[in-house]
Amino acid sequence: MKPIRVILPAASLAAALTLATGQQQADKFRIPDDQAAKIREALPAKTPAPVQKKHEVLVFSKTAGFRHSSIAAGVHCMKALGEKTGLFNVTHTEDEAWFAPDKLKGFDAVIMLNTTGELFKGSPLGEDVLKKSLVDFVKSGKGLIGMHSATDTYKDWKEYNDMMGGAFESHPWGSGDTVTVKNLAPDHPLNAAFGGKGITLKDEIYKFRPGTALPADRRMLLALDANGTEMKKDDGNGDGKADRDLYPIAWLAKYGEGRTFYCSLGHNEHVYWTPEVVAHYLSGIQYALGELPADATPQSVAMVLPDGTVVARR
Repeated sequence: MKPIRVILPAASLAAALTLATGQQQADKFRIPDDQAAKIREALPAKTPAPVQKKHEVLVFSKTAGFRHSSIAAGVHCMKALGEKTGLFNVTHTEDEAWFAPDKLKGFDAVIMLNTTGELFKGSPLGEDVLKKSLVDFVKSGKGLIGMHSATDTYKDWKEYNDMMGGAFESHPWGSGDTVTVKNLAPDHPLNAAFGGKGITLKDEIYKFRPGTALPADRRMLLALDANGTEMKKDDGNGDGKADRDLYPIAWLAKYGEGRTFYCSLGHNEHVYWTPEVVAHYLSGIQYALGELPADATPQSVAMVLPDGTVVARR
């Protein structure tokens, strides 16, 4: 008996391929049940400020360089956070076509979640068109949020570096290092989750390029605590001391009429079910959406070195 050949109409074949592609995409970002449960337990009960409306947020996780295994956990966390709090809906994509002006205008904020590299390069829409679209979007009064390697993205695009606030140089403290994070602004609304204290956790800590991530340009929120961390990890010149006296981790700023927030925590999966960090991200998102009033004025930052020296950075 000969096998029966079934020839599908072109429309049916296209629909089947689309369904298969969608399933592959869903599988790519599926996380284990135990991780989903931990994220669910870590979610804040409510937003820092009353929700004024439900916003539309574009979560972008495309990588053109190193790809973090924590992306799936981060995406799941953002979706769960928006759903539980009622603050925002998430459209998650790795398709840069969503940055076209006609599509981007439908969102209130963009979250660059562990993106890396030159994301718009080679796009049929034109790299310059998409770059301008993002800059215009933020300048017009919208929000931009960066998570971890969002600063390892377009490091030679000045406008992006100005918006995001820093450009990655290296990570002297790797994913296996336990570090202490200093709360630089205990009374700031975006740091309320830390209860006036810092936090100790295992995660990768960035060192930013000279001339970026400066307290003179943005309001610093968190930094590496020199008194609870092995600072000699960044002994580039061999003098037994850290190369710098301030290693910022989180900040906020204004860009045009828009608002920006960045935090470098998020290399490791467990960061996305660490309650204090998740609540910190929620505060930053609500600020970027324009619902949480917060001072973004740059100011001097005092850093206490392990030998007791106090260094003021401006």
